[in-house]
Amino acid sequence: MKWSKLIEFDEQFLQRGYLLKFKAHYPFEDEVIMMLTEAPDKDGWALITISGYKAGINCYQKLPVREITKDWLISNWKKWVWPESELDDVFVRSQLNYDEI
Repeated sequence: MKWSKLIEFDEQFLQRGYLLKFKAHYPFEDEVIMMLTEAPDKDGWALITISGYKAGINCYQKLPVREITKDWLISNWKKWVWPESELDDVFVRSQLNYDEI
């Protein structure tokens, strides 16, 4: 599967392992990729960075919902993920397949 703009993504529900790519800045690089994961306390969802210098270092953000929908993510992007990015620059894709690695 290719990357799609979040605002044009065909799926309503995002699942564990889905990837989000967006423009960023310090403490990340100019672009960052994060993965949707179960929260460490197993109570909800979180984002973890999988690209660049911060890859794999703890959870970036625990999200305050039990399911992640496209609409929730769009409505809450600036509050819970990255306030400086524009939604038009946020991309999403499903989990990587084994043969993509």
